[in-house]
Amino acid sequence: MKSITTLSTLAALLLATNVQANQDVSGFYLGAGVGSTDAELEQDSHSVSPSTDGSTLKFIGGYQFNRIVAIEAQYTSYGKIDPSSQDYAEPKAISLAANLGYTFENGLRPFGVIGLSSLDLNENIKTPGYDETTTAVRFGAGLEYTPAALSGVSLRAGYEADAFAIDAGTASDINVLIGSVYVAASYKF
Repeated sequence: MKSITTLSTLAALLLATNVQANQDVSGFYLGAGVGSTDAELEQDSHSVSPSTDGSTLKFIGGYQFNRIVAIEAQYTSYGKIDPSSQDYAEPKAISLAANLGYTFENGLRPFGVIGLSSLDLNENIKTPGYDETTTAVRFGAGLEYTPAALSGVSLRAGYEADAFAIDAGTASDINVLIGSVYVAASYKF
């Protein structure tokens, strides 16, 4: 009796894997995620990691062409970043990026993200002549899982960041990296 139960369980697992392997992975997807924000500012080999308050919030939309290539747009709100006691920023970014990875037959998909962001620093102290909107390089990596049993639902964990430079009015720029470790869920149509 135990062998029949074991064989039935193995057959069900193999069938589920076979269904996953033949599943069409292309399509539009929408999702949302939350995470933890980190930031780093560097100028003349001096590095500062300002405190962060609040969570990262992400809204994700994209199209997956095949098992390897997807293109996605994201809205990311990084929460509050405090580089000094009087000064703070609440950066928000809109990005367009290539999401490159590989969807394995078991539903796992390691991926990397590379693209561009339009980032608004949204600072509380406004400096005349200073534009707080900039273009940033968006990059990151993560792991996505699409269980066959949940048809269309994907779960992902990753790290993504926006890197850019601020003209400090001195000989060297301030290099800024604002990133987030996050978890997200999405649904593919």
